[in-house]
Amino acid sequence: MSLYLTDLGWIKSFDDFTEEQKIVMLALSHHKYKWRGRVGLLKATQMDTKTLDRTLSSLIIDDYVRPTFSKRRNIVFGIRERVG
Repeated sequence: MSLYLTDLGWIKSFDDFTEEQKIVMLALSHHKYKWRGRVGLLKATQMDTKTLDRTLSSLIIDDYVRPTFSKRRNIVFGIRERVG
């Protein structure tokens, strides 16, 4: 079983993403996590905070990623086509 969902629509446009965006989108495509917090994304992507924040911002603006708050009121991120 693959750790990453490969049937998501964004993958059809894979080459249109920057390297940083690809890394974040792959981390958000992990089958185990529909939503991921910043700490989890920092670990999964091995990016520094500034790069991750800049990349997430661009993905949110382009409507690929949706932010929301967890039950504990932490900000979490998910791929829009997975989380609505």
